[in-house]
Amino acid sequence: MNEVLKTIKERSSIRAYTDEKLTREEINAVITAALQAPTARNMQEVHVSVVGGDNPILKEIDTDRKIKMLASAPDKETKAKIESNPNNFYYNAPTVLILSADKDFKWSKFDAGIATANMTLAAQSMGLGNLVIGIIYDAMYGDKKDYYAKALDFPQNYEFAIAFAVGHKNTEKEPHEFDFDNSVSFI
Repeated sequence: MNEVLKTIKERSSIRAYTDEKLTREEINAVITAALQAPTARNMQEVHVSVVGGDNPILKEIDTDRKIKMLASAPDKETKAKIESNPNNFYYNAPTVLILSADKDFKWSKFDAGIATANMTLAAQSMGLGNLVIGIIYDAMYGDKKDYYAKALDFPQNYEFAIAFAVGHKNTEKEPHEFDFDNSVSFI
């Protein structure tokens, strides 16, 4: 099987990581894959903020995320589930990459998604676990939006697009199943 297709087939979202830090070379390889992604009109407007898993800003974002989730929870059962979840949004990965993009360029979020797809495949091909993260959206666009943008060193006029946890796996997980016939239409 083609190596790229094999990597795609084997990749899954990992939610448990070892304490082993990534090397600068590993981090740079994943980031390089993101930066090599195509962008609309070749704007190259996606920015990557590299955050160590022990950085206090991640705990602050996670606390804000939980507060916002609790406030919008539809019932007591959902609130109890949120409160009892022991995991943070990045599952203690040693490195979190937070992508931001130009808020005035309409294709920025798509370009960040393409960059993230490249990162997932690069990390998988290197034997690293990874997780694409959108659950912090409400926190990143809440009343502390400007504060987080500054703390994460977003360029001027950039805003949160997506986050990405990466590290050495502490678990194995089978890739998700899919129904090809139900998901595809040939016209």
